[in-house]
Amino acid sequence: MPRVAARDMVAALFAVTLFCASLLAPAPLRAAPDFALIELDQRLRSLSDLLHEDATARRLPLAQLLFRSGLDGLTSELPKPGFGAHDARRSLAAEPASEPPAHASVETFRTALALLAQVQGSQDNLDLLLAHPGGKTDALTIRGGVVTLDRIRQMLRATGLQQDMRAGQDVLRVPVVLWEDTVLRLGPHDRLKLSRPDGAFIISFGRVEIDRARISSQGGPHATSKDFVPFLTIAGGGSLQAYGASFEGLGFGNTPKFSGVSVVAHALMPSTGPTRIVGSHFEDVQTLSIAGTNGTLVSKNRFYDMRHNALLLSSALNARLEGNLFFGDGPTNAIRVLAGSDRAVVRGNVLLEGDRSGILVQGSSDRVEVGGNVIWRRSGGAIKFSRTRCGILRDNVVLNSRQKGVDIRSSDGVQIDGNTISGSGSAGIWVSAQPLKAQTLISSNTLRGNEAGLATATGGEILLVGNDFSNQMPRLVDGDITPRNRDFARDLHGRAPMILTAAETRFPDALTAPECDAGAWQ
Repeated sequence: MPRVAARDMVAALFAVTLFCASLLAPAPLRAAPDFALIELDQRLRSLSDLLHEDATARRLPLAQLLFRSGLDGLTSELPKPGFGAHDARRSLAAEPASEPPAHASVETFRTALALLAQVQGSQDNLDLLLAHPGGKTDALTIRGGVVTLDRIRQMLRATGLQQDMRAGQDVLRVPVVLWEDTVLRLGPHDRLKLSRPDGAFIISFGRVEIDRARISSQGGPHATSKDFVPFLTIAGGGSLQAYGASFEGLGFGNTPKFSGVSVVAHALMPSTGPTRIVGSHFEDVQTLSIAGTNGTLVSKNRFYDMRHNALLLSSALNARLEGNLFFGDGPTNAIRVLAGSDRAVVRGNVLLEGDRSGILVQGSSDRVEVGGNVIWRRSGGAIKFSRTRCGILRDNVVLNSRQKGVDIRSSDGVQIDGNTISGSGSAGIWVSAQPLKAQTLISSNTLRGNEAGLATATGGEILLVGNDFSNQMPRLVDGDITPRNRDFARDLHGRAPMILTAAETRFPDALTAPECDAGAWQ
């Protein structure tokens, strides 16, 4: 028998043996231990335990936490030192002190609600109105100039809306509305509490600058509106610059506008500047919502025990979510990129536990890059792309998700490159419900100990090269590509390019990345 034919026969026999063993063995085959991943899992466990047990540790910067846990260098995608809280404080301090005084009056907050409803709808407005029974919708309304917490105290007394707000006892008991020509500036010694029983909240259509201040909810449920919780909303053309700030116990409802801390832009109102949220702490907040903005930066923040999805982008273009830490209870996705949030970058974040997919990109949010993130022990999946185009998943580490590692659905032109996916309770990579002629490029990934390495259900064309399946047990592939199992078993390191469908396998000389619109990867 010719030597080449004999080699092919041996490879074929090995493939059949591996396939049969994975399906028929009474005790499933398991991957050999990867001691580097085991050590990483243990260190992440120690970090999670530290954050649960030590309230002081929860407020440390991510880089410092990783260093303390022996995880420095965990991801090369963490933001490098540069523009951050220190630089921002210096730039704010440099602004001229001789700014025009603001003017206060007592007006209804219904006008502000109507403007919010133009973009965000009227849902949840009733809960807010019920928190002000008898049609009492008076708010401290501020126009023009710069407003500090001390100035708000003076305005409350002058208008007769509240007499008991004193320095060191800053409990706000009434709504505050700031219009587009106003700057709200809170500093390092400001501790502002918004009274839930009194229906307090803040809506600003201007610029809000928060430097190491704290804003929190105080008190139990409102007597006539149990669902209402105080919130900070920046709307219209307003912007938020928060550096080293703390937000606690804020937000309610099912829309971005009252979700706790919200920046919800109005397309017809001129912007007061970019939104930057850096080095801040969010605890027991419904959601940090960014909607309708362009170029927002959310960097080096900590999200702990969030009550809904922690961070939401909705129709927010060119946003950068970098170097954030998500931990504690998480009832749903940590990060959502929705509703046309094109060209978002989700990079260098660390997600510890939580339910459902850690990162969800959905709803025509195209050309989104998810890179260099670490996602550990999600109760659901790790990363999900649904109904998008031209996404990139690169250099992520996904460990021990209860469900899928990477989940691609109804999304054309996705590239999955250089990821390490280990210990998923379902497929390491799942591709399904793909449109006709859709292509997915899967290259240079390491798959270890997932229930299956790659699985598809109407997966379109899968382009594969350089993927390491050598320690992928119990199944190499699953779903409608199960008959292609032997093609993987012959080349567990993916040296030969492969184009895979449910019907066939082709072996081209080289692969071409899926086609996307011009500039898709810029």
